[in-house]
Amino acid sequence: MLVGGIGLTQFLMSAFPGLGWAPDGGGMKDNVKTYQPYRSQTSLYPYFVVVALLFLFQTVFGVVTAHYIVEQGFYGFDIRNIFPYSITRSWHLQLSIFWIATAWLAAGMFMAPMLSKHEPKGQHWLVKILFVAILIVAVGSIGGEWLGVKNMLGNVWFWFGHQGWEYLELGRFWQALLTIGMVLWAFIVFRSIGPLLKGKDHGSLPYMLLYGVMAIPLFFSFGMMYHPGTNFAVADFWRWWVVHLWVEGIFELYTTIIVAYFFCSLGMVSEKSALSVIYVDIILYLGSGIIGIGHHYYWTAQPAINMALGSMMSALEVVPLTLLTMEAWKFVDLAKVEGSIKNFSHYWAMMFLIAVGFWNFLGAGVFGFLINTPIVSYYEHATYLTSNHGHAALMGVYGMLAVAAILFCTRYLMEESAWSNRLAAISFWGLNVGLLLMIVLNIFPAGIIQMIASYEHGFWYARSPEFTHSHLFQIFTWLRVAGDLTFVLAGVLPLVYLVVRGMFHLRKATVAPGSVQA
Repeated sequence: MLVGGIGLTQFLMSAFPGLGWAPDGGGMKDNVKTYQPYRSQTSLYPYFVVVALLFLFQTVFGVVTAHYIVEQGFYGFDIRNIFPYSITRSWHLQLSIFWIATAWLAAGMFMAPMLSKHEPKGQHWLVKILFVAILIVAVGSIGGEWLGVKNMLGNVWFWFGHQGWEYLELGRFWQALLTIGMVLWAFIVFRSIGPLLKGKDHGSLPYMLLYGVMAIPLFFSFGMMYHPGTNFAVADFWRWWVVHLWVEGIFELYTTIIVAYFFCSLGMVSEKSALSVIYVDIILYLGSGIIGIGHHYYWTAQPAINMALGSMMSALEVVPLTLLTMEAWKFVDLAKVEGSIKNFSHYWAMMFLIAVGFWNFLGAGVFGFLINTPIVSYYEHATYLTSNHGHAALMGVYGMLAVAAILFCTRYLMEESAWSNRLAAISFWGLNVGLLLMIVLNIFPAGIIQMIASYEHGFWYARSPEFTHSHLFQIFTWLRVAGDLTFVLAGVLPLVYLVVRGMFHLRKATVAPGSVQA
């Protein structure tokens, strides 16, 4: 089915050239230097500053978490009593979702008035209110998780502390507040794109954006369908609705729509071409992804048919990823200005989109396919091979997309003198080379020997201190330093510096609400 699926889609893409990205727009529009943002758009800049700082915070604690495996502390300093392994790992996981999602939400609010050329009255105040709410959730959930792990919250640990579920660590109160914030976000976007919806077919591009926006708070809310007394199989079922369907399905669809509008707004593709890509994405991603969620239910006593269909359909998720890899190289042709793509103002945002195509196939496709068949999952489950797929797919795909969104939006918001292609270039190569080194030097080879240990001696041994403190495993973990340092120092820090510096060099906004921009 996998080979047949790839063959069928390759045939369709060749037989119907209208599918996929095609340079059929009305001509390239590089309007960065002349663009004057709306007040609601300039009000978004603090979002990108917070996103960059959360990214730095998340990666630093990822380094600390990895370091705990090789020594009892951090370079001679025993900080485990202050930051125990359970809290550094929770922060590293939760904040990866948090900063990426916030970047995408901000990009949606930025794109909406750009597309409709309309800013509703008082929109910038709603943007600021949502920013305060997101900040409260971020600080509150981070602090609450630390207090919960330290057993300082008593009986309210579930509401304000650490839920104990991977990727849904934040307390239920913060989770509910974040859901309300997403509803407010959907309302903000809807107010801006209202003029685009008038007279349009319900299957048109503006309505696709509306559907994607509405689905985000809806599917995140399914993470509240359990409580501390819920049966594990039931609770884990709903948790994967968030981790798989929300993160891997709905956000995948939403970002495809945003990228489609990104190309449309720049005159690279027509609305018809962009819409065809979105429909293909819906069929391939949601068609395989909804049933494919079954491959996560290996440990929850689901019927065997769920695992059979889940692993088979999940394997087919590789198919659209192969297409994305091919399509990524078309981006280069779409963005040629004056004979050279490097003259394009969004060159580095485009480069991050190309990186998404690469990591989509390798991280989500190859590494995902490597672990999701039932017999493999039985032996490698919760080993480094899972982490290998997680790092390459989450950071490589969603993280790179989020960075592309940051660069795209901030390019319009900061003054020309504050922008630096050099910093963007250093960040691009630092993030991609650093991630690749992490995987090649540590996570992938460590995952292979850990799976072999699980196969030969049992899962208990592969997760035991005897194995994780073995000489070979320790060598692989120490080798990770090269990737970690490259990723943080050459990748994250230049991005943080570029974004924070731009905060002090913002362009003046269009003040008149509801005005039409020239």
